[in-house]
Amino acid sequence: MERTVIRNAAVLSMDPAVGEHLDADVLIEGEKIAAVRPNIGPVDGREIDGRDMIVLPGFVDTHRHTWQSALRNTATDWSLAQYFGGVRGIMGELYTPDDMYVANHIGALEALDAGITTLVDWSHNNNSPDHSDMAVKGLKDAGLRAVFAYGNANREWFPISDLPTDFADVARVRRQHFSSDDGLVTMAFAA
Repeated sequence: MERTVIRNAAVLSMDPAVGEHLDADVLIEGEKIAAVRPNIGPVDGREIDGRDMIVLPGFVDTHRHTWQSALRNTATDWSLAQYFGGVRGIMGELYTPDDMYVANHIGALEALDAGITTLVDWSHNNNSPDHSDMAVKGLKDAGLRAVFAYGNANREWFPISDLPTDFADVARVRRQHFSSDDGLVTMAFAA
């Protein structure tokens, strides 16, 4: 089993049983935190100098349109109407399934890099079953905890769509990609 210790870090555990520490070590065995306390002692494994660093649980992002990661900075000064017309109405339609994969994968990795270990992906660019499949794959391949919130591919500029949701595809995605509710990536419906 791989062992890693982070030495001499400030630890904000958010757990009353562990407490908060100004100078402590964090021992990780495999993928589990095995101990948090000052002066853990010698460890056969990797050591990380945590001086001047803070160790804390990952953040949770409850509303991210991960597929839009590839469009970063395109609509910074747009009105909401321009956003719906430009991003949802034009750019979203141009996305291929591979674009969905790349955007979701990069967006999820970007979240991890920012300390976000769990996110809810409001995925409303499911233009075809292949788009949905690749969006899910992008999240899963990134290795973070996520909720894939299947949304309507609204191509109209206003937020309320007259386009029907493809409930058959919602059910297919659930069956094909989410056989349980306790996986690293789970599913919800974004209404």
